[in-house]
Amino acid sequence: MRAITLLKPEADAILELLLKAAAPCSIYVFGTRSMSTVQPENTNNHFDILVLTDTPVTGSHLMNEIRMQNDKNVTATVVVHNVKQLATKQRSQQYFFDRVLRHGQRLALDKANVPYILNHSPEQDLETDTRFWHKCVAVAQFNIQAVKDSPQVDVTLCKIALLNTACVQMAIGLIRVFLGYTPNEFGLKYLLQLCGHFTDLPQQVFACNTENDIRLNKMLCAPASMLLRWTKLDAEESDFEVLLQNCEVFLEKAGALATTELNRLETLKPKL
Repeated sequence: MRAITLLKPEADAILELLLKAAAPCSIYVFGTRSMSTVQPENTNNHFDILVLTDTPVTGSHLMNEIRMQNDKNVTATVVVHNVKQLATKQRSQQYFFDRVLRHGQRLALDKANVPYILNHSPEQDLETDTRFWHKCVAVAQFNIQAVKDSPQVDVTLCKIALLNTACVQMAIGLIRVFLGYTPNEFGLKYLLQLCGHFTDLPQQVFACNTENDIRLNKMLCAPASMLLRWTKLDAEESDFEVLLQNCEVFLEKAGALATTELNRLETLKPKL
């Protein structure tokens, strides 16, 4: 994770909004990038942000606030935790927090709850993260295969809900491998944006270049819990086929990406 430096106007705009919603808090920016909009010729500035606060607010809510208040020209992926969670026993989570606090740009500090890591320079728990990744792959493969094997008709939204769960598993697996981080929010759109910190794979596979792309991705990102509310389960079979193909591509390419990264991390481990 490289050191982050924001321009002052960008930092001030984000800081004012986050303080209004989550103060008292400590705020760190740990990533910046450009993201394409619906119009391919346009891009916006995107930031990855850690907010440490006891205020009952979610990262998804803060992300929406930033997006709406900046006329969609500035967007963010926000992860929210409280300071006590920095004392987690999970080594890879410690590793993630340590890197953000060490290399991120601090925009605000809650002096009454100064964030710090008890374990000095923690290392990623590669063995546990590898097992977690393989679990994610197994769940994703099972869900996708169940969708393909199902002979039932007129339950397309059920099948898409299984695709959603498969993609959520792949996303949290990638995040664990590349960041050591375990999210506390699990909306697919949210997770795919967080994956954007280390890969453009979500943008490649789930492109939003047309209105139809946006419509299909909204279908895929609808939480599986929506099945509790819907009264109809049918949808266009052609939409499902496109989403299934996209999810299979995501599974395949995410697998190759994670394998390459795990092999790289393995070579960095100190030899005993």
